Amino acid sequence: MNKKISDIMDCVEYYPLSIQEEKTQSAKRIVNLTMKKITAEKAVTGSYTQRRTRKSFASAAIAAVLVVALAGTAFAIYQFSLKDLAGPTQIGTEQVRTFSLNGFKESPEYEAAQEWESYVNARINEEENMAAPDLVPDAYSQYNAFSEEAKDTLDGILNKYDLKMHDTPSYVHSLDELYSGLGVSGFMPALGNNGEYPVSGTFYEDGTFSFNSAAAASNGTDVRYQFYNFTKGALTRSGYLLADADDFEEWVYKTESGVEILLGISENKSVMAANLDNNFVFINILSGTKNNDSSRTSFGANPVEKSDLEALADSFNLAALNALAR
Repeated sequence: MNKKISDIMDCVEYYPLSIQEEKTQSAKRIVNLTMKKITAEKAVTGSYTQRRTRKSFASAAIAAVLVVALAGTAFAIYQFSLKDLAGPTQIGTEQVRTFSLNGFKESPEYEAAQEWESYVNARINEEENMAAPDLVPDAYSQYNAFSEEAKDTLDGILNKYDLKMHDTPSYVHSLDELYSGLGVSGFMPALGNNGEYPVSGTFYEDGTFSFNSAAAASNGTDVRYQFYNFTKGALTRSGYLLADADDFEEWVYKTESGVEILLGISENKSVMAANLDNNFVFINILSGTKNNDSSRTSFGANPVEKSDLEALADSFNLAALNALAR
């Protein structure tokens, strides 16, 4: 069976997007507001006796510690939510929810990707920054930065978030080729049984890669997935996944190797996300609990359960991926 990777891709790339930000109180803001309150209370108690002032400040300091602790807890939870992967909420005139694949909100990679895509799509709407027929590809062209203004803008965003560009990508058509190119092996499960799916991917010298593959499920069928590994400190142009966080049941699962990973399952697709020390991992699984979408049934995808996702998560050696960052 001959299939193109693009036929089963859920990701949509490089379309005009109108980004709608979701306002969330961060831990940093909570702590800053608390410290301002402490400073103000110190000023008020300054007219009291020294003993009263010390007592008041000590109480305020204890309160600050508690707020910082609570803020840290909130921030940890904040990092482990599908809502914090929210991408643009509009494509053209059709309202669509999406996930960003670059990382969680407030990470440099997430914020830079949002900012750059806003610029690129604005230029497309204005029919500017277009590739010339005689274009000689370079590092900028893979980011759709063709004009001098676009290149300067991209450089500014990279400097702002202290990120770098990728080098020239390499293409692979087997798991062995991916392992050989990266110089690290054994972090993905063996290929599934059926073999009627495209297997290929792209990787960069810094360890960033995407790979389309499948793994055998416990019921004997194959679970097809798209694996994205993004090295932190680099800007990757990855597109967006068409998905709404409200459609998923989500939970945090600790793999057998001790890595926490966010899992989400819906009727027609499932996702995984792991925030590692040096990498951000996003996995799009082309199956859900019902698979009543024609795009799934046409490829013979079988439904999955929560236990299937946990077993698949255990089959990845996520801890080994940190060694890819360089």
